[in-house]
Amino acid sequence: MIFCNDDRIIVYPVDRESLSVIKSTENFPYIHLTWLISPESWGHEGEYYKSHNGMIEVVHNYEDKLNDCTAVWIVDSWNDLDFYHYIEPKIKLAKLKGKRIICSRNLTTPEKTFLSGIKIEFFDYSTFKPKICYEHRVREIRSPVIFVMTSNEFCNQFYIETALYAELSNRGYEVLYISSRKECAAFGGQAVPRFIFSGTFTENEKVLAMNHYIYHLEMIHQPDIIIIGVPGSAMTYNHQYSTDFGIIAYEISEAVRPDFAILSSLCRPYDIDYFKGIEDSLLGRLGVRIDVHSLSPYAPDFNNPFGEKKLSYLSLDDAYVRGMIEQTAYNNLLNLNEMDGISTAVDRLVDKLSVDVNSIIA
Repeated sequence: MIFCNDDRIIVYPVDRESLSVIKSTENFPYIHLTWLISPESWGHEGEYYKSHNGMIEVVHNYEDKLNDCTAVWIVDSWNDLDFYHYIEPKIKLAKLKGKRIICSRNLTTPEKTFLSGIKIEFFDYSTFKPKICYEHRVREIRSPVIFVMTSNEFCNQFYIETALYAELSNRGYEVLYISSRKECAAFGGQAVPRFIFSGTFTENEKVLAMNHYIYHLEMIHQPDIIIIGVPGSAMTYNHQYSTDFGIIAYEISEAVRPDFAILSSLCRPYDIDYFKGIEDSLLGRLGVRIDVHSLSPYAPDFNNPFGEKKLSYLSLDDAYVRGMIEQTAYNNLLNLNEMDGISTAVDRLVDKLSVDVNSIIA
């Protein structure tokens, strides 16, 4: 646990990249956010986002708000920021005012070296180093496994992961939570290992290493259930925006087979045949049967003039997403952006696993 009940935290620099993390604090009362700080030019000032302690305002006056906090959390952003102009001065000011500094932002090695004289608590991916020798044997994972997957970025994956973790924990289950994002350390999770993103290992080695990583954690924690947030996309989005071709999803699905799988997609007017087609595709490609779908609070913006190089996104109102899900009327489509939907998904998970005497029983 990175934060404690006494911490009063400001988050900087806030944009859509960090909103899933901010929303996740709804279910974790020891993470006490006081202000969300965004550069003035980004246009987020005056927006409000929900945390467990109420609605938190987005402002731009970082220096003033430092007086209202005990800790500064430096996060990743969708918008590019010059490190030496926007990040480094904020960290130095926080140090000057005696604040705890927590950083989950991706920094380059030269940037980290530049900050080497400042005490910073970094989130990072696991540095687990398996011994690639081997017997070339995939070890059996005995605990039931949940996959949380997405069709693209900005599919609210991190919130779904943490909300499932909170719901299952509140029901009394011992949960091993392996996350797609390194911020999970603040929520009781373990990040996926760094080697899964590396070009140093072969695909075969990654499958074995990931399997041994999960097995290693299972032996330590002896969980009732394992949640795995699968990084990247589960599939190619389309011919123009290929994402990562679902390669990491394939490697992880070869390392361990899920007993229950969730897929969150960008919000568009889909019909039932679309979801069934996705289910058939992923069952054939990955051997993964999707049990529950969800729609994210983002839609692709194909009209953006810069969209040829990078897919852009439109933020959607919660009520609109809720209406789209209700309109589709597909039993496997739930609103996992809200805890009612999460609770229903967990009910279905327990019902499915309770038929196996070796699994958790309701």
